Amino acid sequence: MLNMFNTKKDFHDSNCTVAILPVGALEQHGSHLPVGTDNIFAEYFARQIAEKLEGAYLLPVIPITSSIEHREGKGTVFVKADTLALIIRDIAESLRYAGFKQLIILNWHGGNWIIKPTIRSLNRELHPFEVILLDSGLAAHRHGEIFKHTKNDLHAGEMETSLMLYLHKNYVGEIRSQTNTEFAPQAFMDYFDVTQITEDGYWGYPEEATIEKGEKMARIFIECALEYLQEIERMKLKVKESESLL
Repeated sequence: MLNMFNTKKDFHDSNCTVAILPVGALEQHGSHLPVGTDNIFAEYFARQIAEKLEGAYLLPVIPITSSIEHREGKGTVFVKADTLALIIRDIAESLRYAGFKQLIILNWHGGNWIIKPTIRSLNRELHPFEVILLDSGLAAHRHGEIFKHTKNDLHAGEMETSLMLYLHKNYVGEIRSQTNTEFAPQAFMDYFDVTQITEDGYWGYPEEATIEKGEKMARIFIECALEYLQEIERMKLKVKESESLL
């Protein structure tokens, strides 16, 4: 694995063609988790994936992204969605220029919705260079194996608090109880700040979190991410075989 501590010579001597970009966020996560929670998770999982892909280039995390739905929570810093899209575009184009063939984006913030349509366009515009998205919800279909709550656990809840307990227990503070557990529809983040429709800025059930759940979640997410990458490779071969018959 290569990273920002390697030299120009290291890169020239390697056959590295795949880069991995962690994308997080700097936003309030209630009173019990740090504002850098998404950065911590994005960097951790990107590193795990990079280590399992031979010769990958782990890029530094993009720490400030599209978190406007948390702007009322002091400590949150955000850029506009259009700005994030342009940053992703510039990074992809610079990697292609340098001879890379693939960019894998590990995004841990659901509010970075702009990444998905940006990638769809880039894969048409920069072909054969490709951009792949590994999103925080990639293992959602397996959350039932781990967590008590698989609905309305969107932000600093059972899942994220469990992960933080596993990775950095010392970063987890006292959980402030919320009297209203009837959460608003997720789409309401288009109209209201999260701090306006939750009592303490978290959306979920952090009181159910455990280290054991976090450890299992980390393992399952990595499994799902690697399997997703393999599925894409299988589909590429299938498409190639199909086109060869034309």
